[in-house]
Amino acid sequence: MAPLSKAITSAFVKITIWVIPVILLVQLIEKRNPVSYLGLRHNFSKGLKWAGWFSLALVTYLVVLYLVILNKPFNINTGFNEWLNTIILVGIIEEIVFRGFLLRKFMEKFKFWKANTITSLLFLSIHFPIWFYKGLFELPYILSSMITAFVLGIIFGFIYKKTDSLWSVIVIHSLYNLLISIFN
Repeated sequence: MAPLSKAITSAFVKITIWVIPVILLVQLIEKRNPVSYLGLRHNFSKGLKWAGWFSLALVTYLVVLYLVILNKPFNINTGFNEWLNTIILVGIIEEIVFRGFLLRKFMEKFKFWKANTITSLLFLSIHFPIWFYKGLFELPYILSSMITAFVLGIIFGFIYKKTDSLWSVIVIHSLYNLLISIFN
């Protein structure tokens, strides 16, 4: 399969497996408009302000960490598949599922911090197959990756709650994935 068609097929599968079920659940069970329910319609500018400030802090942290402390060069040669599936779609898809739907549903039953912790643990768990597949499941890499995924899940949940806008965490998540792609 050609790289372009492989990338598009992967994108289609991700949307079909992750996003479409969430949209159907919101429509059929919640009887709500998915765009509004997930936080994609309101507080857009508030979400982007938070995304802007947090992104500035994130870029500063990662540039200092990778370029100054670790003296690691960056690589801007990312292919179409990585741009589409890792940088653009993963931020959208994972945030729709984890913050837009799951965190919102857990907050109906639990206080925010408990709901956010559960959602962050689930967010962490979806990364295990990727780490196994890429052969990254070894010490110390796996410990730092697990901590990073969990902490990012907590931060994304907090920002989503503060902004009530899924766009804030979509932008931050996609930017994080872009930066990690550049520095790895």
